[in-house]
Amino acid sequence: MVPKISIFIPVYRESKLLKPLLVNLLNDPYEDKEILVVIDEPTDYSLKLVREFNGKVKFVLNGERKGKANVLNEIVRESNGEILLFLDSDVQIDGNPESFLRRISEELEDAEMVEVKKKVIRDSFLARMETYDYLSFSFTSWLFSKMLKRCLGFHGAAFAVRRETFKALRGFRRVVSEDLDMGIRSFMEGVRFKFLNDLAVYTKVPRSWSEWFKQRRRWGIGAALWLKEYFRDLVVIVRRYPKVLLPSLLLLFPFLPLLLVNLFIPDELYVKAIYISLLLISTRTSILLPPIAFTSTSLSLLKNLSVSVGSLGIYSYIFYAISQKMDYSFNPVDFALFYFFYSPLWLLIVIISIIKVYTNSELTDVDWKI
Repeated sequence: MVPKISIFIPVYRESKLLKPLLVNLLNDPYEDKEILVVIDEPTDYSLKLVREFNGKVKFVLNGERKGKANVLNEIVRESNGEILLFLDSDVQIDGNPESFLRRISEELEDAEMVEVKKKVIRDSFLARMETYDYLSFSFTSWLFSKMLKRCLGFHGAAFAVRRETFKALRGFRRVVSEDLDMGIRSFMEGVRFKFLNDLAVYTKVPRSWSEWFKQRRRWGIGAALWLKEYFRDLVVIVRRYPKVLLPSLLLLFPFLPLLLVNLFIPDELYVKAIYISLLLISTRTSILLPPIAFTSTSLSLLKNLSVSVGSLGIYSYIFYAISQKMDYSFNPVDFALFYFFYSPLWLLIVIISIIKVYTNSELTDVDWKI
């Protein structure tokens, strides 16, 4: 007898992808299921969907914005499935001949929590940049799954958990990044975790820089608050599992090594190394290569250029290799733009968020509800 699956979809106002998502779930051959959709501040479009799917999907409508963590905790109490599947309203289930829900059920037979791979709907330039972000998110989760069978944090757009595990973790906490928070609590409780690399959903990401900045500012503040709250636990985890944590950090923030090299390797040391190398080359070749022609300015420029090109080459190879393993798209031109422009901007947002949180700056201009 298959376990019942309760599917939860939180919506703020509306989502154009909600209808195809509901159709896909209703057409899934897995029989013992219930679909619960909770909508904060529903629009006319959302109310139209409520009427269209009446009797097939259970809807909960809130006249005010109550926040994702709040509504999910409330709606879980109204469900009775043994498996709890959480999906964002802006995801599409990847076409798969197998039952999506059956795979979720089967994978939870020897795990307590599973995360579904997320891929980006590549409908804009910005979405192509974010592809590499989601690739690093997925690979990091896969790495934790394979090496530790636990997760430190997961992307909450598509994941499932056993009901008894959700209860043991006391559900979602009222924090900015509820998925990161549940992830580290599950890690410390020893919850068995799987990342499903051969099962995927496609997610809609911001198409404009203003929308992206609003989202990433929220993510940055959430990550900073998470870091501050669990700092001592994270130090212990890093010391115990450096072979997993450090590579994950370098994948999530690929611009970080280049930043550290430029900040902490003295120009004088690098210039001397280059100067000596040029001297040796000039004595062994017939080409006139007088090192004295290189001023300190040109050598400093050469340092920055060589480090930048070298780091881009290394990361391009790494991301290409993992994109093949994880079945993601890879374009070298797009990746170069991601590496030199998108990644530094995202890293800067995180650094500023950490400074803001640790200096106890007032977060009076935030516009999200937890």
